Amino acid sequence: MRAVLGFGCVLAILLIACRPLRSDPPSGTGGHQGSGDSGGNGGSVTGGTFAMGGSSATGGSSGSGGGATFGGTTGSAGGAGSGGDAAGGVVAGGSAAGGKLGTGGVACTATSVPSSFAWSTGASLMDPVSDNSSHHLVAIKDPSLVYYSGRYHVYATVVDMAGNSNMTYSSFVDFASAGSATAYYMDYTSGFSGTRYSPQLFYMSAQKKWYLITQSSGPSYSTATDPGQASTWTKPSAFFSSTPNVVTQNAGSGAIAWSDFWVICDGANCHLFFSNQNNVLFRSQTSVGNFPNGFGTPAIVMQGSESNSLFAVSGVYRVTGTGKFLLLVEAVGSKGHFIRSWTADALDGSWKALTDTETNPFAGAANVTFSDVKWTGDISQGELVRSGYDETAAVNPCAMQFIFEGRDPHSSASPELLPWKLGLLTKNN
Repeated sequence: MRAVLGFGCVLAILLIACRPLRSDPPSGTGGHQGSGDSGGNGGSVTGGTFAMGGSSATGGSSGSGGGATFGGTTGSAGGAGSGGDAAGGVVAGGSAAGGKLGTGGVACTATSVPSSFAWSTGASLMDPVSDNSSHHLVAIKDPSLVYYSGRYHVYATVVDMAGNSNMTYSSFVDFASAGSATAYYMDYTSGFSGTRYSPQLFYMSAQKKWYLITQSSGPSYSTATDPGQASTWTKPSAFFSSTPNVVTQNAGSGAIAWSDFWVICDGANCHLFFSNQNNVLFRSQTSVGNFPNGFGTPAIVMQGSESNSLFAVSGVYRVTGTGKFLLLVEAVGSKGHFIRSWTADALDGSWKALTDTETNPFAGAANVTFSDVKWTGDISQGELVRSGYDETAAVNPCAMQFIFEGRDPHSSASPELLPWKLGLLTKNN
């Protein structure tokens, strides 16, 4: 979820306004993603390759599957169980209320967060797709994904040829069909023109509303009754009336004072995590009853000692059955972008390093293997595939998948124009 430095001038043919973007380090990332679709709400475009083989599976009785124990195979909207998805046979489940990941009938009995991670991946999952009219795109990145009502819903940042950022929405029934999903450009939605990027999608169960967290100059939220109706999001509203002093005071020389916003709630409070380009990680909170209003003065959670060591928040999750929370933050090392991890007993507690180095990462070059051509050397900004879709951001420790952004390791474009696209990791240990 990154912006890139400076102002790009929009090509005369583009409808997207000129937008400030955030700069990645010389060795790392930049830009924001693209995937294609309609021109002026007209004809849509599909495209991109898909990945992650795996045999299909059947099973699950009607209306069953994907329960709290994550056992059983699953169905679409409570229907008969449908096949395993393309991510190595993990079954995408669904009740009438949404979807949960299953493990093909094996109940999850984990009581602790995994202490080591090994991942497999294949070809890219989703590529940037232009519509040959107003959206000429070079990258798609910063994905936020939920499984709801029998479909995966993905909001992501997109970047055009001038280096300007906005967002796109697409949905698909399984990962095998992700690459051919139709894309909707969010600048067609009222209030989403100009610079807007780095989405997070979740359902606030007490309010019976969907929230889309985005950023421009700071964090904002929009609401809707259905994540699949991308044109119906309300105009983004800011969480803060101005940039908090503690954020400004810790910005250093970084061009972006705060970015990569993530909301997660426990029983009492909702917490807003974010980072900056000066290796500082922050947290603010408000009560569940007052959300989305009332976020207090941010507190510093941790500070990195090395450049780009706390580069971008990749999510905070409740790990089902363990009593633990898992924090993921992107870093940039000598071999590219990778994901670091920590755990805590409470969202406002102390974070203990889990796998937080380039040689022993949560996900990175050191522990990802490719079943196809190695299309990226970076494991960059993304999200764990959640077992639900509400504000608790729950994940299943027995069936972990991570949707991420990567790029051709030989690409040499300027940082804001690097050709990012999406991939999917499946934990195999």
